[in-house]
Amino acid sequence: MTSAPMRVGMIGLGAIGQGVLTQLAAMPDAAVDIVGVLVRDPSRPRLAGTPPVVGTVEALLALEPEVVVEVAGHEALAQLGPAVLRSGRDLIAVSVGALARPEVYDSLVAAACEGGAQITVASGAIGGLDAISAAAVGGITRVTHTTRKPATTLLGAEGAALTEPRELFRGTAREGVLEFPESVNVAAAVSLAGVGLDRTELVVVADPAITRNRHEVVVEGDFGSLRFEIENVPTTANPKTGRIVAMSIVRTLLRRCAPLAIG
Repeated sequence: MTSAPMRVGMIGLGAIGQGVLTQLAAMPDAAVDIVGVLVRDPSRPRLAGTPPVVGTVEALLALEPEVVVEVAGHEALAQLGPAVLRSGRDLIAVSVGALARPEVYDSLVAAACEGGAQITVASGAIGGLDAISAAAVGGITRVTHTTRKPATTLLGAEGAALTEPRELFRGTAREGVLEFPESVNVAAAVSLAGVGLDRTELVVVADPAITRNRHEVVVEGDFGSLRFEIENVPTTANPKTGRIVAMSIVRTLLRRCAPLAIG
């Protein structure tokens, strides 16, 4: 659409943020330029090739990004997202579990309306959001999302003693996202695409027999039914996060600047 690279700001430089930089570094022809990253401690030594780091959202916006990516957690999205949106920049969010808190949802939506900007929910560690949101147009009657993760990922040292799967939670996605804020952001994404956080059933299971993060989603409605399962390889830096999350961010950025967009 344009010959100039898209200017992107990023909030966060943990496992996902580093993954985004690594993916983009392997794609020299990608029309994406990370102009700056907002971090807690800009004085901390960084790897060679890291984009400029800043310590405030004002400093990040001063670098004139066209769009900002959030990969820093619920509180970062809640506290920094409104300023980004009020400035007129679109925001791509990974930590969408923060939207389970009504005050955060209202604040971000109001800021987007004020700035004429848009919040994009990244697919992150899940798939099928396009199909779920399409099904929601005609009407969905049931959504069930089951998350299975290695027992030690969800329970730490306690999980090492498990010999069989343990169901840790069964209830609404809103309740589950608030109880497991670092582990089930995907449930919030599925809920927002479909019937909402209060009508989506979430089940969280700690499983000592698996080494990958699994998500199974079942949707029923006027369109028929769909069922899909995804098994993600965790990142080394943060086992609660799948490697595909960074890839989904890169895909979302590439889609914004591509002459042909799929999905």
